[in-house]
Amino acid sequence: MKKKEKKIIKYEEIIQKHIGKKDFVKIILNFQNTESGIYGYIQLQSKKFILLQANNEFSLDGYVIMPKRTFEAIRCNKYDKTSNKIHRAEGTLEKQYKVPDFISLDSWEQLFLSLKDADFHVIIECQDREEADFFIGPLQKIGKNNVSILNYDPTGKLDKTPSKVSYRDITRITFGDQYSTVFRKYLK
Repeated sequence: MKKKEKKIIKYEEIIQKHIGKKDFVKIILNFQNTESGIYGYIQLQSKKFILLQANNEFSLDGYVIMPKRTFEAIRCNKYDKTSNKIHRAEGTLEKQYKVPDFISLDSWEQLFLSLKDADFHVIIECQDREEADFFIGPLQKIGKNNVSILNYDPTGKLDKTPSKVSYRDITRITFGDQYSTVFRKYLK
């Protein structure tokens, strides 16, 4: 068993504990020797994926799905516990915490099919490359090894042809967030 696989198995129990307790956490990522983090509430996990409802300035703003192979660690320390207390005191969990019951985390294909069927525009990031890639838009074709997305630029102009993204390059998928939900109404 590979070192990364052992780490993932070790974290599955920890992840499940945080899901059960609705703990506010920081998921620590490291791409191209640069550490970053995503804050929020882990809601679901499968063998390959974690789904987190993302935090944005004491509001819950969409969902992030990451392959388990991409994270380095999960933190739930005194800073995160303070954020959790604030979320609870502000009623954020009561008003905004919602596990998406339509999502499938069984495979890449099922994941993207469930997002396409629910008519979400998604953000796909490939951060573990020399030149990180960022795609945003509606899903087009879902294959065995890749997905096609009709990307749009910061002016809202859709590309003429879809971009094909290999599953092995994907480090993060975001959906249901304020940015993609609002921007889609103003595409050209």
